[in-house]
Amino acid sequence: MTPRRIAFVGPTLPEPLRPAGPFTYRPPVRHGDLFDLCLRPGDQVLIVDGVYQHFAPIRHKEILAQLARGVHIAGTASLGALRAAELDGFGMQGLGQVYAQARAGRLTADADVAVLHADDSAGARRLTEAMVCVRHALAELLQARTLDPGQAARLEHTAAALHFTERSAPALLRAAGPDRDAMHLLLDHLREHGDIKTRDARHALDTLAARPVPPPADAPGPAATWPSSYARQWDFEHRPLQPGSAVGARLALACLQLFAADFPERHRAYTLRLAAATTGCTGSAGQILGAAGFAPAPRSDAQLARPTRATAGWSVDERLLARTFRLPPGRLVYQDLPPEAVAGTTLDELQDHCRRLLLAPTAPAAPTAHRHTLLREVWQAGADHEYRLCALERGFRDTAEAARLAGAFDLTLITRLLRAPAAAR
Repeated sequence: MTPRRIAFVGPTLPEPLRPAGPFTYRPPVRHGDLFDLCLRPGDQVLIVDGVYQHFAPIRHKEILAQLARGVHIAGTASLGALRAAELDGFGMQGLGQVYAQARAGRLTADADVAVLHADDSAGARRLTEAMVCVRHALAELLQARTLDPGQAARLEHTAAALHFTERSAPALLRAAGPDRDAMHLLLDHLREHGDIKTRDARHALDTLAARPVPPPADAPGPAATWPSSYARQWDFEHRPLQPGSAVGARLALACLQLFAADFPERHRAYTLRLAAATTGCTGSAGQILGAAGFAPAPRSDAQLARPTRATAGWSVDERLLARTFRLPPGRLVYQDLPPEAVAGTTLDELQDHCRRLLLAPTAPAAPTAHRHTLLREVWQAGADHEYRLCALERGFRDTAEAARLAGAFDLTLITRLLRAPAAAR
């Protein structure tokens, strides 16, 4: 299978300046984008731009997870250069002068490479100047003796005093005062010669395009990848149900957890299987709990042992195991879509069912209070404690997690289906 080549590019390299070639261009990277791509060993990713203020930024462990899979990842010019410098010892490649500055410790702040820009649908047009570009242009003007050291120092101070979201050309000229003519020279230099971020990005794309894609990288050792429950959770939340699917694996599981009447039975089967495999005990839930070192079950009216409508026929031990089950190191209940969850259906059927129930992309989510009200009705839960037990026996960590995931679904449609006569469904 031919390796894919993907570049996350935004305002650093506007669309008219992006070279044609082997790379597929995507908007600035954000948290979850690498998981969402379902990258394969041998694929090549270049990170130029990334978001970090209005969206969660690309996390280091997300990059490490892809490196561990044998994906080649390089960074340059902007946020990509910073991440490459931070992960240089773990297999991420850095390219360009901005990366070299970051690797040498002369550039450490995200704000030094940050700019305000329009969204990608508007061409990701850059609206302000990055501080790293200002400093590099001043150095070039000093070398050419177009500016003297005093002027350069004052212009750098003026630019640094402005927040990156306010460092536009008009704002720089207003703030320059008596150095307005010198500021004009600086801005003209940036326009005519291109800033260092743009040069680095173009150089990185040309350099990587000219090289054949290397074979899948050797994955770093386990100690280098720092696997964590958070990385596994992020992977699950952003991974498509099937390659190319618009429905995520986590949302598909949530659809079942929230609305499948028999999901507590599926969850019980899942917890029994994994707990038995962990303890090496294949007996009853009580025997498995005993093998794991837990004390004998409390009275059946203890809080976590009380029956609900869905678990009335279960033993006390089964209720306790299903409601308290966690994967090591003890934070997640699910990190994948297990066979028990999808029993009796295909992934295509699950995808179609989930797609029908999801909110339209532009539709607002239902208020949180309404989500809790509907889930109580769906689960036939009365008191607050019974509602909490229903969430636990469906594999949620708490009712808040259940309500958060319910926000992705069209609760008006689900309410209508729930209250429709059985013959009309």
